[in-house]
Amino acid sequence: MTNVDHYRAQAANLVLRDLIDCLLAEHFFDAATTELLSPEQFQARHAGLLPDSDSHALMWRWTISHTPQHCVLVPVVRGVVQPLQCAPDAAAYSLRQTMAQAAPDISPLDPVSFMELLIAHAPDTVIRDNTEGAAMLLEWIRESVQQTAWSQGHRVNTAGLLERSPTDFFQTLEQCASLRDRPFHPVAKPKKGFTQQDYLDYMAEFGNEVPLRWVAVARGDLAAGDGVDDPFHSRPEHFLLSEPQQAALQQEMRRRGIAASHVALPVHPWQLRHILPAMLGAELRDGVCVALDFVNHGFLPTSSVRSLAPAGGGEHYLKLPLGIHSLGASRYLPAIKMINGQRSESLLRQAMRLDSVLEQRVFICDETKWWSYLPQHATLFDEGPRHLSAMVRSYPAALLRDPACRLIPMAALGVHLPPRETHFFDEWLRHRQLAPQAGPVLTLFRELCDSFFDINLRMFRLGMLAEVHGQNAVLVWRDGQMAGLLLRDHDSLRIHVPWLERQGLADPQYRLKPGHANTLYHDTPEDLLFYLQTLAVQVNLRAIIEVVAQRYGIADAQLWAVLRDALAQAIDHIDFPAEARALLQRRLFEEEAWPLKLLLRPMIERAAGPGSMPFGKSLTSNPFRPAA
Repeated sequence: MTNVDHYRAQAANLVLRDLIDCLLAEHFFDAATTELLSPEQFQARHAGLLPDSDSHALMWRWTISHTPQHCVLVPVVRGVVQPLQCAPDAAAYSLRQTMAQAAPDISPLDPVSFMELLIAHAPDTVIRDNTEGAAMLLEWIRESVQQTAWSQGHRVNTAGLLERSPTDFFQTLEQCASLRDRPFHPVAKPKKGFTQQDYLDYMAEFGNEVPLRWVAVARGDLAAGDGVDDPFHSRPEHFLLSEPQQAALQQEMRRRGIAASHVALPVHPWQLRHILPAMLGAELRDGVCVALDFVNHGFLPTSSVRSLAPAGGGEHYLKLPLGIHSLGASRYLPAIKMINGQRSESLLRQAMRLDSVLEQRVFICDETKWWSYLPQHATLFDEGPRHLSAMVRSYPAALLRDPACRLIPMAALGVHLPPRETHFFDEWLRHRQLAPQAGPVLTLFRELCDSFFDINLRMFRLGMLAEVHGQNAVLVWRDGQMAGLLLRDHDSLRIHVPWLERQGLADPQYRLKPGHANTLYHDTPEDLLFYLQTLAVQVNLRAIIEVVAQRYGIADAQLWAVLRDALAQAIDHIDFPAEARALLQRRLFEEEAWPLKLLLRPMIERAAGPGSMPFGKSLTSNPFRPAA
């Protein structure tokens, strides 16, 4: 097998497991056509058909037809966050047999062929009723295998992590996080619109600097954030470019005769090639927007692709619109998102002062410096302007300059790296002079959970929950101890207004598109808690548990027990009102089911429609109750 074939096989296995787990969790199969076979039952029916490693497992069987016999077999295990999930490294098999055959035909299924079978035989109405969306998902799965394989073929250099500067360390872990992207999502990796060369050039794991382009925008058609005193005198270049680069940019502006009338915004090179000519062609022709020749390097992609880090260190990062499609949504950056983000940031800064622990342990990025093309005749919801904007995200400089401090994107802890590579827990153990054994590893995981839950539940008590997904939740580690949590991407702050007002905090008055669902306001505290249960526990911490369990030979159940105890202790130690404490106890520990954030059904139902990531809710197992 060539290296290319090897990486493609690895990628196909990863995507297949995530795909089948999602299909099982989201109930795409009806009970009439599926059954669960014990190893003994499987041997009685299908002895000798599968490799030994699979034939002794619990076997899920989907019967497509009886005459001729056609079924699908998948080795499974009892899950924690869902009743059944794929066995580790398991394959899926198609079994066919006619009356004329003495023995059935057995063939392995990759994620594409599995999805093709699902579409062809459609056991669930969502596929039959949404053929366009099902076809779209199939294409996403093809691209997921291909692009995951490109990433599998690359090795991020993680040697000597703690010997690096804080900014180099942070960027390396962003590279690691990008290798997995969003855990357990079968189509998280593909960035639709990227060619293979684009993918290698612009994905974080490959570590290539992005050659930023610049487009000048007429001053009268420019909106700006609260952190920009005057869009003309406080411009993006002041935060992003060296003095010689600023001089070169302004020299071109003067040569073109637009230095007094326009402000230059940085633009992703892919965006300038593929999106702006289509979306803002008239403006580019009329001189409202002017594509400049000036190019600068010095910025590296992070795990979110459209957010860029300064290659030479520094606190000013850059977020740009990027018209690729990821997770069923376009990665544009409209002014309305940044307006809501700065309102969230203001609310966060007020709220932190209400809790001395949060005031000491929560660190907040400044996301108020932004610029957006917004012509006077446009609305905040127009399509074109959302593709030309820029935000300077400023990290707390003290964290990046503290030699004892490290910023850890939680998503980087949920990535399976080859054995020769370093996981941060390896470095943490060495720093604390602890052996890489179960006891010390469980101790460190407990410290991580203690810090994470204490901060997020204190915020929940105030009526808010920041972004808890591993891609945006960043742990602050200082000299071997968890020192807090860094918050970024403030436009994802979720709130429950009655609890805010109970603390003396005001509704931030988010701007919302009329007639569209929102994920910022939540009518009940249960709706707000949904994000802690799903994004924080079922995705973020579950991914860490799976990697740590495999790397150190620890049973998953031990890590889940540590997580449960940390969650329960945080609830006990925080001064919750009685009704809030009872709600948490009931929803987290007593109810048989937990909520589930749907991934595939909403994508199929919406197909290629506009908007952010498709969204839906269902129910699944409570990870803290014994499986039925």
